[in-house]
Amino acid sequence: MTVPDLNEPALDRTLELVVRQPRHYHVSQDTVAELETAILGDARVAPARMNAVAVSAIVAATMAAARMGIDAATLFGKLPRRRQTDHDARDYLAVMMGIDITKCAPWFVLPARKSVYLFDAWPSKHREIVNFVKSWGVQYAFISSSQAAERLSVASDACTFIWVPEGIDAEQYRPRTQGEKDIDVLQLGRKHQPWHDMVHPAGAGTFSYLYEKTKGQIIFPERRDFVEGLGRAKISICFPSSITHPERAGDIETMTVRYLQSIASKCLIVGRAPAEMIELFGYNPVIDADMSDPTGQIKSILRNYQDYASLVERNYDTVVREHTWKRRWERMSAILLPHAH
Repeated sequence: MTVPDLNEPALDRTLELVVRQPRHYHVSQDTVAELETAILGDARVAPARMNAVAVSAIVAATMAAARMGIDAATLFGKLPRRRQTDHDARDYLAVMMGIDITKCAPWFVLPARKSVYLFDAWPSKHREIVNFVKSWGVQYAFISSSQAAERLSVASDACTFIWVPEGIDAEQYRPRTQGEKDIDVLQLGRKHQPWHDMVHPAGAGTFSYLYEKTKGQIIFPERRDFVEGLGRAKISICFPSSITHPERAGDIETMTVRYLQSIASKCLIVGRAPAEMIELFGYNPVIDADMSDPTGQIKSILRNYQDYASLVERNYDTVVREHTWKRRWERMSAILLPHAH
């Protein structure tokens, strides 16, 4: 068997996607996998290949890092690299949930055009992101937040930062009919505490409400249970991370995948829509939470749930038509593979 040379371009391909399993699994990695699947569905893209020499280099670097008492990512970060020139044939793309050097090494060490799609570009990480794109010679950075992309563009001219919102593969979700939904209210992830404190225990016994009872304890740890649980929910509570995670998100208000997952599961969303989400949809797809009487609002919605059926269907149709990962990849590929369009 002939092992392909890492330094030769893939035949009949113009872009290679770096795909690697995360060191530590988290449910958020499913979103990365959805985008990677959409990208690999393009016949012009191939998985980045690694030959035996590259594997040996990774193993040697990891062992050397262990002997020196440093993380392998730190060692990779010290390796020399340069930006793409007109003579470089390779073209790499990596999808990352935050900066993860072990995801893109050793490919990004090679002379090539390098691009990333980056989730979680929160303000506290902007300096790290700027340093990463400069030191690793990244040419295009697709950022899931419009505010983050704008601020990073101002902070650095070493890379072209482009807003490409989060998307979804709606076919991966299993919405139930209204009559089949047996969870009244679902709040996944970290709670919006003021809203929660007013609703619970005030609503106890009048409607079912699932939420994270212990900080960090995932309600549906398995992917199948997560998809089934969302499909069973009538109402999904969604607030921007700037409200639920202010220490992480700062003032960046962005449309996270939870909104899209809820819509793909045909949940009615109650909470607050980020401004960029209203811009993307052309209308407000979220029922604004009544913070003066949230329990009364939920009870009223559940009593008249059928009245919201048209909004649920409109949201679902809009997501399937406009906000899939396939549509997001069309935007990215028009930049990365311009000659094919």
